[in-house]
Amino acid sequence: MPDGAALGEGNGDLAARLARTLGALWGEPVEVEGISRFHGGAARETYRFTAKRAGGDEALVLRRDPASSLITTSRAAEFHALARAHGAGLPVPEPLYLAADAHEFGAPGFLMREVPGGRAPSLFEEDPYGAGRATTGTALFTGLGRLHALVPDEEDRRRLPAMDAGQRLAHWKAEIAAHRIQPEPVAAAAIRWLEAKVPAPSGATAIVHGDFRSGNFLVDGEGRLLALLDWEMAHLGDPMEDLAWAMDPLWSHGMHGHVAGTLPRAEAIAVWAAASGRRFDPGAFEWWQLFAGVMGLAIWISSSFEVARHRTVDPVMAFAGTYPYRFHNAQVAAQLKRLMA
Repeated sequence: MPDGAALGEGNGDLAARLARTLGALWGEPVEVEGISRFHGGAARETYRFTAKRAGGDEALVLRRDPASSLITTSRAAEFHALARAHGAGLPVPEPLYLAADAHEFGAPGFLMREVPGGRAPSLFEEDPYGAGRATTGTALFTGLGRLHALVPDEEDRRRLPAMDAGQRLAHWKAEIAAHRIQPEPVAAAAIRWLEAKVPAPSGATAIVHGDFRSGNFLVDGEGRLLALLDWEMAHLGDPMEDLAWAMDPLWSHGMHGHVAGTLPRAEAIAVWAAASGRRFDPGAFEWWQLFAGVMGLAIWISSSFEVARHRTVDPVMAFAGTYPYRFHNAQVAAQLKRLMA
């Protein structure tokens, strides 16, 4: 957990830290200006700033560990996943530098280039992509398919955690157990069902983004995909996990049957299958759909815990424990009723 004093520093102190690190990295004097924080991320503090150097200004982004987080993840794994995706030509920000400890940035974190001109719609924005929704959805699920088409290499296996369906479920079960502040009967019932029916892998192990959903990608004004963001939950596992989370109704922008407010579900799956070369597994997907709801509950329950313990005043954390929690609690209960009918 990062040092509280370091995370409480002003922008001037952070600018000095960044200037020192970039000066050493680039071998020339650097000035840092215009630091501003993005609000909305649940697992990182994210800042944009301008690095001024002799060769011209650079728009950069810092992602560092916060004092309190919905989820505990590895910045080294995130950096590796981002670099792997960038190297494969996927639309992601270019990663530049990783600091594994708090010495350089006040907390472990990394630097990447900013992708300019994009926007990530909010959860409650209706039909956020308008006439460009098909363009957005096609690019989005092509990108996900291209990610899942990558064959994990030795470095991936060394840098990214490998978790099958049972291990993923055990992870989130433990998070709920550690952070619940009241009985969670819906989550408990869903976990019992999931534990009894853990599926075989839907295919070969893939690089899984882990948080692939609306809000975690940037588009331009015409719906063109600019960047896939927030790789902090990346791991090796079953690609059905990414599909189920992306297709969770919470991220639909109120557009029933449209994935992330973009393509109809069948079209999204077809685009993904064509790009990945993989087969969609309906049986495994049913399990992963319920898992997605439980994962959501685990994240929102953890958020409530952090707020209740006065470890954070971040409005995103406070919100996460209200509407998203109630949404997934009702959704998981309804799914269980259908599955057990």
